[in-house]
Order: sequence, then C-alpha cells, then structure tokens
Amino acid sequence: MSFSAPDIVDGVSMIHPLTVDISGVSIDTRTLKEAELYIAIRGENLNGHDYISEAVAGGASGIVASRTWYSENQSVVGEDVPLFLVTDTQLFLGLYANNHRKEQNKPVIGITGSNGKTTVKEMAALVLSKIGRVHKTEGNRNNHIGVPMTLLSMPDSAEYVIIEMGINQPGEMSYLCSIAEPDVALITNVEIAHTQFFADIDKVAQAKGEIFTHMAAGGTAIVNIDDPRIEKMGKSLERKLIYSFNFEADVQGRIVQMEKDSHATVEFNGCKPFTLKVIGKKMASNALAAAAIGLKFAVPIPDIRDAIASYEGFKGRMSELEIAGRIIIDDTYNANPSSVELAVDTLVSFNSSSKKIVVFGDMLELGRLSEQKHREAGMKMADVGISAVYGFGPGAELTVEEAKNGGVNEVSHFESKKELADRLMDYSESGDMILVKGSRGMKMEDVIGYMSGEST
Repeated sequence: MSFSAPDIVDGVSMIHPLTVDISGVSIDTRTLKEAELYIAIRGENLNGHDYISEAVAGGASGIVASRTWYSENQSVVGEDVPLFLVTDTQLFLGLYANNHRKEQNKPVIGITGSNGKTTVKEMAALVLSKIGRVHKTEGNRNNHIGVPMTLLSMPDSAEYVIIEMGINQPGEMSYLCSIAEPDVALITNVEIAHTQFFADIDKVAQAKGEIFTHMAAGGTAIVNIDDPRIEKMGKSLERKLIYSFNFEADVQGRIVQMEKDSHATVEFNGCKPFTLKVIGKKMASNALAAAAIGLKFAVPIPDIRDAIASYEGFKGRMSELEIAGRIIIDDTYNANPSSVELAVDTLVSFNSSSKKIVVFGDMLELGRLSEQKHREAGMKMADVGISAVYGFGPGAELTVEEAKNGGVNEVSHFESKKELADRLMDYSESGDMILVKGSRGMKMEDVIGYMSGEST
C-alpha cells in the first residue's frame, strides 16, 4: 500500500519524501505497528500531535500533521521520516479513506438506525460470508473517526464491506456518506435518541435519512416499511428493496411464535422456520434486515437462513449469563427510550414466576427530554409488573421515583455500583431474572462485575 499525498487532497505540503510505502494507518501510538502511516488527530480529550515523537520511535513510515503544529515543532520529526502537512488532519483522514474506498471499488453496505445496527451488521456479515470475504466495522467504530479507519483497514482480499454508521448530530450522516459512499443503505429504525442534539424524532429521521440521499450513484436503499418514518422516506426512492413483517414486501417475514424464553421463531420468503439464538422480539426485525441484505446480493435463501440462525450475539447486547443461579440479561452497551422499553418487555416476556428485576443507569444525550423519558421509563417498569428497580445516576433516580410511585415496592437509588450489586445479591435469589441496562457512558457492566466477583 503506497501513500502519495497529492493524489488524495489538494493543499498537502510534503516536507521530506513524496511517496511512502505503508502497511496501514494508525491514529493511536499505543497500537501503532511498524511501517504504518501515523495521522495525528485532535480529539476531545487527547491531541495526537502530542504523540508524534512516540510514533516516530515506534517505526511509523510517515507522519501526517497540521501546519499549525509544525510551525511550532519543526525539529520533532527528523528528515529521514516522511512528513505531510495539512490544514485539518481529521478532514484529511476522511479524504484519504474515501480515496482508498474508490481504489478498492468493493460493494459497500452502510447500516444506520437508532437501535439494532450492530446486530444487523454482524448478522449481515455472516450472511455475505456465504458468498465471499467480508470486511466490517469492528466494535463501536461507527463515527467520523471509526468509519474512515474501517475503510482504511480494508484488505485487498475483501469482496464486501459492511460499514456501521452512527450519528448524534445533524449533518454527520452526509459527512460519513461522503467518505463511505455506500452502494447499499439500510436504516434499521428511527426512535428517540440523541435529542440533546436533535429537536424531535422527525429531526432524527431526517438526519438518518441522509444515508438514502447520499448513497453512491446507482445505490440501492433497503427500506423497513414497518417503521412509518422510514417507509415515508422510501416512497421517493427509485432503487429499493423493501422488507416487512406487517405488509406485502420484497422480503416478507413472519414471526411464527415467541418461545417461552423470549427467543423468536421466524421465517422469510417461504424459508423453513428457525429460532434465533438471541433474545427479544426486536431481534426478529434485525434478522429480516440482514436477510434483505443477503437477498440484495443473491445469497441463496437456505444459506441466509443458516447464517442468521447461527448468530449468537455479543456481550452487552441482550446477552444472557448466569451468576449464582440468577439469569442476567446484559444490555449494557447503550440505552435510549425505545431500547429500554424493548428490553423491559423482553424481561417480562419470559415465562417464569421468578422475580423480574431492573438495574438501570442513565440514558444519556436526551437533552430537554431527559427528565420526561427517565420518568416514563419508571412508569413503564411499574406498569408491566417489575419486582424491583435499582438505579444509578441522576436520571435513574427519577426512574426509581416513578417506579415507586407506580407501586414497585423494592426500589432504591445508589451512589455506588458496589453497594447496588450487594443489595441486588441480597434481595435476589436463584432463578430470578435481572436486566442490566444503561447508556455506554454509565458503564453498567461494572454492576455485573461486582455481582460475579470479577470487580472489587
């Protein structure tokens, strides 16, 4: 892999050699490998320019830095190390990634949505792996840094590229699309999320809808017509594939039944029914979305079925584990009002007479809707008969208050996750079911660690 700055973006100054052979791209000296190009990115908490010396010492094949930094640090990089100066290194990262995407010219599938995008990405990767090599977003690298880094790590052997695209502010989706240029675009659903930055759910829909209007030329939209906002967006699109459980569609799904342990048995387009290994009715919609992606690329229906049926989920996303006989539903990866409602519904849908307990951390980035949505969560828990609600965080304190007002007898708010876990273990017993849920920033998995003894 070679790097020649003038081929990527105008306005790059070459201080030393003009062309560099690189093995990859890094923005983090802690994971930098020898011969990688190091791009110094200024983040919220750290400035990559402060680590350029470490990048040089670590064997970086070249450095991309800002002109502003260089004006005050000309002696940091020796003349034997290629140095490229740009006005904005973050913008450069995106341009470089888009250049690599065009050079590779592989089909790119972009997936966004308020909930379920990671699950759909993983299911779709299993489906497409039936017909070729798949490169996909790893972990939660779905933002303005993660999307370009995913593209830049694309190997020559990749035949399909699946990019998860997450946003929390207006305009971000069009920017991510300018980098990834998806050939196929899918929105899983539109729900209330990130309302700190969006005025209302219609603005959320508008922002996510940019993935449909900013696809590559000739791109195809995969449209979930069970979501009324997405169905409305899809009406004006010429190239589309629609999927639904409720209406006639190109990809027609059916929930055959919900098992007593909350696993859905589903079918689509006449395939043999199969039971998902992941829990919750919402997983059926995720499965249908992945099936639609597979059908877009002509994966045989039996292969699609087998691939989705094999999906076992990931830690922190409605995953099940057992601690001292208690069944834990770990949904600590993130939280917004709709995902909380779905998770609570899944908890109570288990056909069991044991206690149903919710451990709840704040839902972040809700802005002016935060108090209302945290209170509504507590009302929901009371309405469906949750046995106990334990909260952590200022928003969760409101949830606990409303749960108590609604008739939940065992409620408490904690300033310490350790104290919460101790109380939870004292109150619960073998066979009880416990949902642990909260936004990523709340790190509610710590409670599970204290329960299991992994944290001290």
